[in-house]
Amino acid sequence: MIDYTETASNENESILFIHGLGASRWMWWQQEPAFSDYQVILADLPGHGKSVSTPWLSLADTTNLVAQHVIKNRKIHVVGISLGGHVALELAKHYPEKILSTFISGITVQPMHFQFLLKVQSRIVQRGIRNERYLNKLAHGYYHLPPDKSSEFIADYQLLTKETYETIWQEIMQFRLDESYGHIDSPCLIVAGDQESRGILESIEIAPQFIPTAVTRLISDAQHAWPVQKAQQFNRTLREWLVHQSNGMGSRNKNTE
Repeated sequence: MIDYTETASNENESILFIHGLGASRWMWWQQEPAFSDYQVILADLPGHGKSVSTPWLSLADTTNLVAQHVIKNRKIHVVGISLGGHVALELAKHYPEKILSTFISGITVQPMHFQFLLKVQSRIVQRGIRNERYLNKLAHGYYHLPPDKSSEFIADYQLLTKETYETIWQEIMQFRLDESYGHIDSPCLIVAGDQESRGILESIEIAPQFIPTAVTRLISDAQHAWPVQKAQQFNRTLREWLVHQSNGMGSRNKNTE
């Protein structure tokens, strides 16, 4: 099962936030109060956080678990970063009746280069997981986390097993958008920070070729973890998107923020 929390429902719609690889719902602590006028749903993906006892099997399996056990019979907005962005995209594709819109950050949409390096990369990650000094440096130097969130980050990251990491990355490395995503009919915003990898930057060029409802945006001076590092900028961008949907003003364009 997937462990999740949700705030009380109110007159506004619901937003499901989905974290990236190696994280959990802790990463949205700056979004939950900023969107208190919505019902906020925070979920831990299989193999992560409080869902660690549920093994990650595949993107399809995870998408089904989220749809059936978290979203249930609701119709919601979905916000996903990195791995969570892939889950959000699959929800829009396979469960259109449940999705109002998707806000996706930091995904790749075509197979990655150097897939043969997965095992080497996995060994490096596992060494890092066992290195407390490295994890503290990552928490403070890269994510700019306060002490209480640093401890949550480290505890959750250390739950990431070799099997979970390699199963996820093997599928994501081979992921490719195709014509089947042309059936997505809900509004979809796909963004990338201008300091992200080439594959992620290319996603905002490629996605609209396959997803008719896709709007793309390049976020200036932003890295992969900008929802944590630059929460105010992220929250402003997300709120503008949600207001745009409420006003029925969805349109296809690309711009730089």
